[in-house]
Amino acid sequence: MKEFDKLILGVGLSRDVIENYITFTDKFYNTYYLPKKSGGKRVIDCPGKNLKTIQRWILKNYLDKLEVNKRANGFVKERGIKRNALFHLNKKYILTVDIKNFFPSISQKQVFETLNEHYKEKEFAIKIAKLCTFQRRLPQGAPTSPVLSNLVFKNIDEEIMKYCNSELINYSRYADDLTFSSDNKNSLQYSYKFVNDLLFKNGFNLNKKKTRYLSGKGKMTITGVNINSGVPKVSSKLKRKVRAELHHFIIKDQIPNLNKLAGYISFISSIEENYLKKINEYIESLYKIKKELKTKKS
Repeated sequence: MKEFDKLILGVGLSRDVIENYITFTDKFYNTYYLPKKSGGKRVIDCPGKNLKTIQRWILKNYLDKLEVNKRANGFVKERGIKRNALFHLNKKYILTVDIKNFFPSISQKQVFETLNEHYKEKEFAIKIAKLCTFQRRLPQGAPTSPVLSNLVFKNIDEEIMKYCNSELINYSRYADDLTFSSDNKNSLQYSYKFVNDLLFKNGFNLNKKKTRYLSGKGKMTITGVNINSGVPKVSSKLKRKVRAELHHFIIKDQIPNLNKLAGYISFISSIEENYLKKINEYIESLYKIKKELKTKKS
């Protein structure tokens, strides 16, 4: 049985319906905008319900089973920003660069070529590439885009690793954030030109405003994780914010955005092993204080 026939059976839609999505993919997207912290707006191209269902099936049954580079830490199960930071502990110098418009920089052709390396049925690779792209680019809002970006970037990751290994530089990537570390400052400066040229050759551009050189003399933070102490930690500012919101919630009955607060706690816990125990102890102490205040009032 051909791969496309397996897809039709798995998705549960007729061949004609799926072929219609392949031919007129762009008609089944909605575009909206989200504000960026840095200003401006982020474009989100979101597939409609049925197309998203097809993409999720493709993701689960095909894309998630393909191997990405071992230094890719974003959108990969059992990897994340903590692992991304661990590659750079106890290094004197760090260089971080950011790829501009990462997903839209990846073309339908690149997606097809990558898929065709794994699936020798050329027609199948073309169909999947069309089903997972919008206006011949990787869309920001499709469930398949994160994994596809890692798959397309795999060969670039490998070229960067090869260069970095020859120069005694550590390398890791979290989505569009690339991090390099070394005990030799000059090595990092030379690596910037290599990476910039390599990315440009493959259709990517660096966001030069976000390029940072860090040293142990200042704050060394990689994708939100501080590594100055030689152990991954979250900023004290964020932890103070969490404690303050919990205090207002429990003592003053001021209801915060609970989903956001839970997200902060989950994020910090994923970086610092003992944090959950500490924050639970803090919550218990707040309830104890509240109980004592009620007793005094009565």
